[in-house]
Amino acid sequence: IIVTNSGYSPDVITLKKDLPVRLTLKTVNVQSCSRSFTIPALNIQKLLPVTGETIIEFTPTTLGSLVFSCSMGMYTGRFNIIN
Repeated sequence: IIVTNSGYSPDVITLKKDLPVRLTLKTVNVQSCSRSFTIPALNIQKLLPVTGETIIEFTPTTLGSLVFSCSMGMYTGRFNIIN
């Protein structure tokens, strides 16, 4: 996911249930709250560097929508979890 001062791209991603995910978040001179990346349902919170790459690993275990956002909820996206 490319993290910018105005959000995340892509902001909708399809994942497979029970398949481990290795998510790479890339920032380049990001100063906004989008640096504070969260997946609330999985209790994942990461403060991303102004410039750099951060890896987050998790395994989705339920079908449906899994929301991610900045800590303020201004910038959002979702993972669609399918079989």
